[in-house]
Amino acid sequence: MTQEKKKVPVKIFKPYEGWQDEFVRCLVKRQMVKAGRRSGKTFGTSIKAVMGFSGICWNCFGEGCVLCDNTGKVKPKRVLYAAPTIEQVGAFWFNTVDMLGNLIEGGIFKKNENEHIIEYAARSEARIHAKTAWNASTMRGDWGDLVILEEYQMWNEDAWSDVVQPMLLDTDGTAIFIFTPPSLKAEGVSKARDPRHASKLYKKAQADETGRWKTFHATSFDNPKLSKTALTELTESGDMSADSYRREILAEDDEIQNSWLVYGKFDESLCKIPRFEIPKTWEKISAHDFGKANPAALFAAQVRLPLPPEAPKYIRAGDYVLFREYLPGGGISTKQHVDRFREICPDVNYSLGGNITTEDEIRTAYTLAGWRINAPKINKVNAQLDKAITLIENKQVYIFDDLHGILGEIAGCMWELDEENKPLDKIKNEARFHLLACLRYLCSELTIRPLFKNTSGKIPIVRW
Repeated sequence: MTQEKKKVPVKIFKPYEGWQDEFVRCLVKRQMVKAGRRSGKTFGTSIKAVMGFSGICWNCFGEGCVLCDNTGKVKPKRVLYAAPTIEQVGAFWFNTVDMLGNLIEGGIFKKNENEHIIEYAARSEARIHAKTAWNASTMRGDWGDLVILEEYQMWNEDAWSDVVQPMLLDTDGTAIFIFTPPSLKAEGVSKARDPRHASKLYKKAQADETGRWKTFHATSFDNPKLSKTALTELTESGDMSADSYRREILAEDDEIQNSWLVYGKFDESLCKIPRFEIPKTWEKISAHDFGKANPAALFAAQVRLPLPPEAPKYIRAGDYVLFREYLPGGGISTKQHVDRFREICPDVNYSLGGNITTEDEIRTAYTLAGWRINAPKINKVNAQLDKAITLIENKQVYIFDDLHGILGEIAGCMWELDEENKPLDKIKNEARFHLLACLRYLCSELTIRPLFKNTSGKIPIVRW
């Protein structure tokens, strides 16, 4: 179904009534859509993109309003649409070309099918560019007044913070995030460090009171072209699990998933902190996970008062700050590792790591190379893990926000689940989490803070 415009000679599809119509007309600078499969999110995005590129006022759909001086027209926008898969780009591109086809054939617009670009035949910065992208590197080299990130749950978070957000500063442009709640059980093409980052941003946007963010929620039932009977039968027939139905059809985040995370008690709002210079008076410890292919190390410091001016004021004496991580990959000798450790932390006070019973030879090799590594005092993995979880829960461990490796592992490390999605006492794919192995070793040496308030205000420094 189409809606013909008299003032602007572009064929624009009519959005579905309800959320999609509201979304297309929205003028807020930051928009987020949490939507089920086949809910019409890409269809609505195509309409909004074509209107922006064609200079049609979103608010009045070209009919004329006070926001466009009753002309129905605004300055044409440069639109950048990006999705992590070519299939998603293809769906957007098909809708866009369908709406602009007559004007492309008439020579008003020109189309580059290989690059998925539509632009004005006359010289103009306005254009539509659809591309595959999923992180900062793949988003560089372009810009837009309207930037649309499709399937945002699969994106690496650095695309928004490092590239998209700065590119919108010059024009005070609009950013649109579209996602379907992900499953933490899923393995696949996701590039996200934190598989829940899109859901977290959505919740933050919901709580925004500045008027700069607007959220939309759509289920598959909101698409009038889909069979409601067929959608309902998906679970009744057993073709789709209840968990998948909630996420994929109803676009609901499953709150129980937080209990699936090994470090679900990590409070990133408090414990992920901006980097500051670690004082030389703070004692430092390094923890190491051995391996030829994926060796790893974490470096921590114990807080002493007074705090540096840049440090969060709520950090307490005796807490611990993770300030550097090391995950170089394979093909590096023990001597080269040691040289790097000395560059990272020349004044380390204590180092530990590895399995007590099977990795003595590796520790000896590091000692001979000039970096003494001790065996952890706690040998059992579950006992190390219990202490690490306790320290995280007590908010005694703080992590600099540029340590993407350890933060990503914390966000993605989960328990194995039984058939009823209940956590088992075993970490899923434990061998993949090398920095978290370092964290276990590290925490096995750290002191757990009592939960009662220390009225003296002083906590003794524990020496390693």
